[in-house]
Amino acid sequence: MEKEEKKEMKNCHTLSFVEGKGWAVKRQSSEKVIKYFKTKIEATEYLVKISENLGTNVVIRLKNGKFQKFDNAVRALNYAKSAKENE
Repeated sequence: MEKEEKKEMKNCHTLSFVEGKGWAVKRQSSEKVIKYFKTKIEATEYLVKISENLGTNVVIRLKNGKFQKFDNAVRALNYAKSAKENE
């Protein structure tokens, strides 16, 4: 069962804020940042493109440390736009 959970975690892209650099997009199983963005919405729009191509889930870590998990990036983008989050 543990192996299945780890496998599922590899099928995620994460978005988190890095002080002084902006919003970072990366694979959950990797420490390497794919790309940095000034705003959360720009970063989420990028996640839509890559997660649709790769069929991955999205995990967003807010500035306050809390997590948001979405089954797809389009849902995450719609949420970010409707909430007008600048976190």
